[in-house]
Amino acid sequence: MSAPAGSLAGAEDGPDHRLRRQSLAFSALFCLVLFGLSLLLIAWRMEQVLVTLAQDRTGRMVGQVAEDGENGMRLGLTANDLGFLSVQLQHMGRQDPAVRLAVVMSSEGRVIAESGDVSLRSLIDPRWNTALLRAAPARSSERDGTALRAPAVRQTPAHVLTGVAVLDPAGVPAASVWTVLDPTSVRTQVRAATWAIVLRSLPFVLLTWAVIFVALYGASRQTLRSLQHADLEAPHGGRWMLALLMVGLLVAPLSVIGIAREASRPFVTAQIEANAQAVATTMAARVERSLQLGVPLQSLHGVEALFNEQLAAAPELSELSLFDGNGRELAHLGRDMASGGDRLAESVGLPGGVARVAVGYPRDYVDRTLGAVLVDLLLALIISAVLMRELTRGLWRRSLLHPLLDYRIARLWHRLSGLLRWRRGRALAREESTAVARSQERAREALRIAATVAPHGALTPEQAWPVQMTRLRLAVFLVALSEELLRPFFTVLASEMETGHAAWSPEMLAGIPVTAFMATFAAAQPLGPWLVRRFDLRLTLMAAVLVGAGALASTAWVHQVWLLVTLRAVGGVAYGLALILVQTTVMRFTPPAQRARGLTEVAGAIVAAGIVGPPFGGMVAGRVGDALGMLACALAMLLAFVALWRLKLPLIHSPASARTAGAGAWRGYAAVIREPRAMFIILGAAIPARLVAVAVLSIVVPLYMRDIGEPPAVAGRVLLLYFLCYAVTASVMAHWSDAIGERRTFIVAGAIIAALACLAVPLVGGALGMALCCALLGAGQATQGPSQIALITELFECKPADSRSASPEQALVAYRLIERLGSVTAPFVTALAVLWVGLPGAVSAVGILLAVAGGLVWVGLRPRASSTVSA
Repeated sequence: MSAPAGSLAGAEDGPDHRLRRQSLAFSALFCLVLFGLSLLLIAWRMEQVLVTLAQDRTGRMVGQVAEDGENGMRLGLTANDLGFLSVQLQHMGRQDPAVRLAVVMSSEGRVIAESGDVSLRSLIDPRWNTALLRAAPARSSERDGTALRAPAVRQTPAHVLTGVAVLDPAGVPAASVWTVLDPTSVRTQVRAATWAIVLRSLPFVLLTWAVIFVALYGASRQTLRSLQHADLEAPHGGRWMLALLMVGLLVAPLSVIGIAREASRPFVTAQIEANAQAVATTMAARVERSLQLGVPLQSLHGVEALFNEQLAAAPELSELSLFDGNGRELAHLGRDMASGGDRLAESVGLPGGVARVAVGYPRDYVDRTLGAVLVDLLLALIISAVLMRELTRGLWRRSLLHPLLDYRIARLWHRLSGLLRWRRGRALAREESTAVARSQERAREALRIAATVAPHGALTPEQAWPVQMTRLRLAVFLVALSEELLRPFFTVLASEMETGHAAWSPEMLAGIPVTAFMATFAAAQPLGPWLVRRFDLRLTLMAAVLVGAGALASTAWVHQVWLLVTLRAVGGVAYGLALILVQTTVMRFTPPAQRARGLTEVAGAIVAAGIVGPPFGGMVAGRVGDALGMLACALAMLLAFVALWRLKLPLIHSPASARTAGAGAWRGYAAVIREPRAMFIILGAAIPARLVAVAVLSIVVPLYMRDIGEPPAVAGRVLLLYFLCYAVTASVMAHWSDAIGERRTFIVAGAIIAALACLAVPLVGGALGMALCCALLGAGQATQGPSQIALITELFECKPADSRSASPEQALVAYRLIERLGSVTAPFVTALAVLWVGLPGAVSAVGILLAVAGGLVWVGLRPRASSTVSA
């Protein structure tokens, strides 16, 4: 394994120069991608906050117009008589110049009143108006009398549309009010704030680039000297390098987040002031109208009810007051804000100075709004880091830095694993020493190639497989990203599809395509081994991805629900085939000793897509609309096709690749069912794991957070903890599982961690308890997941291939197919548990079920003397 010192010493200048160049390049790329993507998400979040404040102001004005129309219809007017609303529409345009168009339309789509640029009327999609009118009675029945109806909001690349239905006295939608808001001024403010953030953050970016370069180059240079002297001792200097990395990865990004927070402060303050001014103007206009009708100022009744309605619709305001011409307060309504503090006020006087309306809002509301933005900016940084890792993984694998730092990490694993005496110390030390020796040899081989300037083709197939595995992981990430991108907006898109059945609710329209996707996704799993035996694996993968891209692109132009269901069913087949074929590829070409790590690459890519996809999907759909958002999903699939095009599968003869036939399809699956140890894994570990994941993430978290009064944004952050903890834990646990070989220990340990996660909700309670539950659940799933898949395939590698046996690939398909029972039964089990013992009790019951299942798995997977597979 050791090379002559002179052979490397003579080439010292070459590798050293290459290390310095690659360290510079990767540190610069890291800073560019991390800070660039973070800045993009920060700018989008700032724009979202400002546009939301402006849209809320417009929504209240639109709701006021709709309410005036309903009051007129209660006096005997019809929808055709609502032309008098044109005066209010013109007043709305004068009050807020960003409102480019305001229009009142009948239920048949005929214009009744209009003000503004009539050419923008084509932006109002008839499907949006139909969906608004269809949902209006339900929204009206939920109205509590203290707040205006929540408007419908639709976004196009250049405008924000807000709509509210007008109901007749019988509660039937008779008309709708739409406005078209031009957010150009807001986006100009965001660009100004972004430029200020760039200028103020530049020193921190340069500092990060410098410290990362020093850490990369210093660590690789020390490792290079260690290899040149054939020294197996660990290189020194790791502590100060780790400290430098902590400075580069924590201090500078957090400083950038603080800069972004302060840069957005004046613009958020301006929007809140505009909202207060708009409410004051609206209230003054209503008081003036009453005075014009002859009602004395002192005899106005219902003023406090109007104030209460406005405060309920505007959470940024704290009090409303009406004063007469002498400054005497006639009416006042205020609420105690959470943190008190000084209050600011905006006031509007009536003509002649007969009265004045004042609107107050707390000064610290701006701070609290920016505090919520601060959390989102921190999440933006995390999302950017995950995306950067996935996009630059291939470049890192091909660099000289990778084998050198991999050697240092292998020595670190050697020291850490030596502390874990899960098996006999000598056997563990011998296995870890072999792993260190292998990583040392890979580093030396990379140095030889760099010294002799050998072509990339000089690598052996075993050495080239990690590069191909990186491309395969990138393809999986892009395939999963195509589905995660549409998550924020697909249900809205599906609920607005045209259907001939008027009784179909929006929820039903949204659920049918999702059900079709999940059904065909599960049905496609058994097709994987059948296709592998008959067609080229790489070409089959490319064909599945291409079909999925076509289905996603076609969805952008679909208006009928049956076409949408058909396309989502096709997409489910493509997505299911792509994932099962990728897992088959990993099993074929990954050595058994690295099986858990190889399969974790697939799961890690899917989890990374779950972290990155929804924020970017919401951003894309919010800026360019749903249709172009679907095209962005199709583009991700096409990029996966490009990654697969460059894939070159090596010819590695492993036990998994030698046994691809097994029994016939259904006989092979029956062989899996007849294997007791396999069924212990599936029934005792896989199905409970799926059940708890669906129960907690899809049902319990949203309902529990709503019950304790937390907004959906907080629920989304809590859910993100699951994916983050899974991503951080999976690789570590997969490495230990491969190194130690005790698959059973990791499966049971994961079940215990998940059970403890479920107990965190009743023991800790509140948002903190649910956050702890999601974090521990992600760690538990990451602990047991890789070992489950690795063990169930290893059970069938050691058996002779005959007509009564199953191949490892068939075992994987059976595992994936049967574990879906956990997803199917989770809603019913959770519903019954919630009915009997409530939400915290339901989570505890699921935790107890996991603990019992983990105990059964521990007993059922006891090592047998005749078995050659470590359980």
